[in-house]
Amino acid sequence: MDRVASVSTTDTRELDYVAKNVLWNRLISVCEEQANALMRAAFGAIVREAGDLSAGIFNADGEMLAQAVTGTPGHVNTMAASVNAMLNIVPSSTLSDGDVLVTNDPWLGAGHVFDFVVVTPVFVEHKIVAYLASTSHIVDVGGLGWSAEARSVYEEGVTIPVMHLRKRDVINEDLLGIVTANSRVPHEARGDILSLLSCNDTGAKRLDDLMQEYGLCDLCEISNFIFQRSIQGTRAALQLAPNGEYHSELLLDGYDSPITLRARMRIHDEHVEVDLSGSSPAINRGINCPLNYSAAYAAFGIRALLTPQVPNNQASLNAIRISAPPGLVVSAERPAPVSARHVIGQALPDLMFGCLEKALPDQVLAESAGALWTLSLSGTGENPFTSLNVVLGGMGARPTVDGLSTTAFPSGVGAVPVETAEVAAPLIYHSKEFITDSGGAGRFRGGLSQRLEVGSNCGQELNLAAAAFERLNEGPVGRQGGHRGSAGKVFLSNGTRIHDKGFHRIPAGETLVLQTPGGGGFDDPIHRDRSAVKRDLAYGLISEEAATHIYHLNDNNSEE
Repeated sequence: MDRVASVSTTDTRELDYVAKNVLWNRLISVCEEQANALMRAAFGAIVREAGDLSAGIFNADGEMLAQAVTGTPGHVNTMAASVNAMLNIVPSSTLSDGDVLVTNDPWLGAGHVFDFVVVTPVFVEHKIVAYLASTSHIVDVGGLGWSAEARSVYEEGVTIPVMHLRKRDVINEDLLGIVTANSRVPHEARGDILSLLSCNDTGAKRLDDLMQEYGLCDLCEISNFIFQRSIQGTRAALQLAPNGEYHSELLLDGYDSPITLRARMRIHDEHVEVDLSGSSPAINRGINCPLNYSAAYAAFGIRALLTPQVPNNQASLNAIRISAPPGLVVSAERPAPVSARHVIGQALPDLMFGCLEKALPDQVLAESAGALWTLSLSGTGENPFTSLNVVLGGMGARPTVDGLSTTAFPSGVGAVPVETAEVAAPLIYHSKEFITDSGGAGRFRGGLSQRLEVGSNCGQELNLAAAAFERLNEGPVGRQGGHRGSAGKVFLSNGTRIHDKGFHRIPAGETLVLQTPGGGGFDDPIHRDRSAVKRDLAYGLISEEAATHIYHLNDNNSEE
């Protein structure tokens, strides 16, 4: 039976302007319910608690119409291209009602083997009218696990080519068996993949209800409306940015040596072009980034500043074109290792902001902590476990307001609560607190970072994969005279410093201490409002020394 078989062509009616706008918002709400269903059903805390996922509705041509508010740009914007990429391998003409496709191919999906993309066609009268798609992180799929140590993608875990997860309502147990046989947490891996299938089914049911309510037999009319309005809004927004060519460069710690990211941006009346060809070559460690993931975050950075009011869909994304020759750290090709691809990908919004600052001075936020610090701890022996969490840095100050503290920008995910993490694994979190003076000083202060201390709750030795610890050498840059945010720092309670992205052993009885980077400041700190300085001092966000020597709180010549 067709998923939306109850909709009859005789029930269709032409939608007026108001109805189209309402329906557009209703489609977004369907995506949000889809995402919420995924968070409820997910086994892994990184999805269930942190929201490391995406969900969306696509039209019959595989073009994204709407996305959930919950989710990350790296998942949503890669998924916008994934559906058609998957349909090029398994054509829509071969699909039947009840079929579901899946892949975790990094070059078709979200950039590494841990992220699975699931696509479900929706039928009306034996014809595909839409697709529901979702993506989320599976904690372990074999190989070296969460690590940048692999020399190729083949070492990073099992890759599932595009295939059926479900065929005419029959789940592909052979596929799930391959995944679980390679996973250190097979029960969780199986449950997370099936949660993606379940969330798409939830979205399909809600879309069924919506199409019946509006008497629709397809989404052609609303697709045209969404895309036309998005194109108009994008073009109007781009008119506010001066046409021209702008350049930016960003230096990252890298793995064995620093990595340079370079961008040449051309702003036109109707689109933006970005060339990343000056960036460093790909390396033989897993911080390389496939171009699909680089493009996702670069596009997010541009849209966040230039077109923030335009909803994210195929039309608004088509106005941004990201290119790079193959073989760079931003455009790695198979079989390059890519597990920690977000170290590069999540730095690209700041690279885009560096270009846009030249086009729109005084309107661009300072640099943020960038790459999400992924805390991957494991234990062997009598208490084997794998624990995945995230530790958040500070967001850069904005032109008129302080940066947000301990905020995952640009990814937007949250951390797994300490209580949940301690229940899921034999760990104890000894502290989690703001770091005084970590936000870059400025008229508007950068967001504060955090200090987190964690260890075993049963005295066992722990293993740490430090793949995502970035900005340990220099903190994020401030803008317009604002100071840098603090650099990150990783060390053990015995004083041992961790400087690289490799594997590290935490001896029994020792704890791990993480200090994430703070956000950059905006404008000269001497111009900061005196009451704001006093408030920061009273709350312990800045020290007496900073108040006196950086903000000149007691200087009679300072501004009141």
